[in-house]
Order: sequence, then structure tokens, then C-alpha cells
Amino acid sequence: MSLSTRELLSRALKQQLLTTRLNRVTVSSLSAQAGINRQTFYYHFSDVYDLAAWVFEQEIANHILDHATYGEWAEGYRTLLRYMQDHREETRAVLNSITHQRRDEFFLGQFRFMMEAIVTELQGDIVLRDEDRQFIIDHYASSIHGHFLRWLARDGQDDPDILVSNIEKILKGSVTESLERFAQPRPSTSRTQSG
Repeated sequence: MSLSTRELLSRALKQQLLTTRLNRVTVSSLSAQAGINRQTFYYHFSDVYDLAAWVFEQEIANHILDHATYGEWAEGYRTLLRYMQDHREETRAVLNSITHQRRDEFFLGQFRFMMEAIVTELQGDIVLRDEDRQFIIDHYASSIHGHFLRWLARDGQDDPDILVSNIEKILKGSVTESLERFAQPRPSTSRTQSG
């Protein structure tokens, strides 16, 4: 199976980051390592930081999406934070190279995807209005995102195990309770006999 140009460049960047700081990586060196010309690089990415942001987002998305269930979300979140700690310099360089809006839209979108999967799993036969269901998803995604931003503001120094454990304690059971509080009455299936 052949790799796409983006995947080739992703591999080249990750390989170079083992020995070279992100601000020292060049388009020429990445293109040569990936076996493409510079023009092809620019067809896919505007610069090295754009590639780094894309690689970062792919890696992060995989950590979250692989654990998007009620039983596994905490492990996915913990893995995400550990990944960012283990790749601190790369993470800092990428986050500093993108706007806060792009960062927040990306992470909030990932947390929404995770909460969508959790709500779908827990909802069962609870009937909700679409806007109520979306509000619940947005509420919990925003809460998780808020803790994430606080963790980032503290330069990722807080222990991921403690943070995720605390969030887990708050969420345990509360998502289901929220779904039940917003539940709509079920339509009656029996017909009344007039008589």
C-alpha cells in the first residue's frame, strides 16, 4: 500500500524531529527525505509549521478517537495529555505557530466528537429533543476543554492521572443524569378506547 504525500511528509517530519528542533527543519530537507519536489510540498502545506500542525492534529485526533466510548474516554484523555508531555517541545512549537482560534476549534471539536460517542452510548431509549441532546454534548465537551486549557496554561505540569481522575469523578453518572433530566415523555403506544 503506497503512502500519500501527506503521510510521507509526516513521517519525514517525525523522523527529523528526533534530532532537529522544529524551527530548524526546512522544506527542502523534508521534500528530499519524502522523495518529492518543493513545489509538491507547497501544494499540500504552506510551510513547515503548517505541516507540523497537521501532523499534531492527526496524532491528537487518533488518541481521542481511539477511545471515544464511555468506558474508555478517560484513558484516551490521559493518553492525550501524556503524549503532549512526552512531545513537549514539538507541542509548544506547534501551538505557538497556530492561532488560539484554530487551537480551540480543533480541541473543542475533538472533545465534542468524544462526547457525541459517549452520549450516543448512554442515551439508550431516552428520547431527547435534538437541541437538548446537543446542549448536553456541548456542555460536557466545553467542561473538558476548559480543564484542558487550564492544563495548557500551566505548561502541562499537572499530573494527567490526577486531572483525569478528578474529571472522571465529576462525570461518572452525571451524563446519564443529564440525559434523564432532559428526557421527553415517550409517545403513548396504546390507543384509548372510546366508549
